[in-house]
Amino acid sequence: MPPRFDAAALAKLRDLFAHRPAVEIDAPQHRRAAVLLPLVRDDDGEYSLVFSRRAETLAAHSGQIAFPGGSVEPGETLERAVVREAEEEVGIPASSVELIGRLDDLITNSGFLVAPYCGLVHERVEYVMQRSEVTEVFEVPVAALLAPENPEVRLVSFRNRRYPAYFYRYSEYEIWGLTGRITKAFLDAVWTAL
Repeated sequence: MPPRFDAAALAKLRDLFAHRPAVEIDAPQHRRAAVLLPLVRDDDGEYSLVFSRRAETLAAHSGQIAFPGGSVEPGETLERAVVREAEEEVGIPASSVELIGRLDDLITNSGFLVAPYCGLVHERVEYVMQRSEVTEVFEVPVAALLAPENPEVRLVSFRNRRYPAYFYRYSEYEIWGLTGRITKAFLDAVWTAL
């Protein structure tokens, strides 16, 4: 059975984030984006991450499982962008999100420079999807992501090359790609807090 990510582990994770600044990449040629790793807690004190499935009609990363997020508007801070996007895409009120840490920047194959933020959602939310962008919202227990069979590393092809990628399985869901990379970075931090 995987270790339990509980309130004590969350406190250690907060401390880790507070004392370890995220690596920020200076790459102005890429479009700036931010994603939120929303942590929600159930009545038994178990924490889960909130994921969404992107609409098939989107130009970039269509149909893929993702964290809520998107492009940063001109003059907007990353912190403001990430809570705004989460509210617009899946209905998590900005007022209920407490940002507790930032993970290292990542560059996507599609040309985005992404800042991932971990945020604690302080109340249960009735998810409201922006149907033009999101077709589904679901929660995955952190304990399931920490299970020994996760992640599976597979080689994937992109532009005539093969790259290793992290795959997380939960129920009928397969989380990989950029979301898999971000999930792995988050779970690496979680392991140090357990």
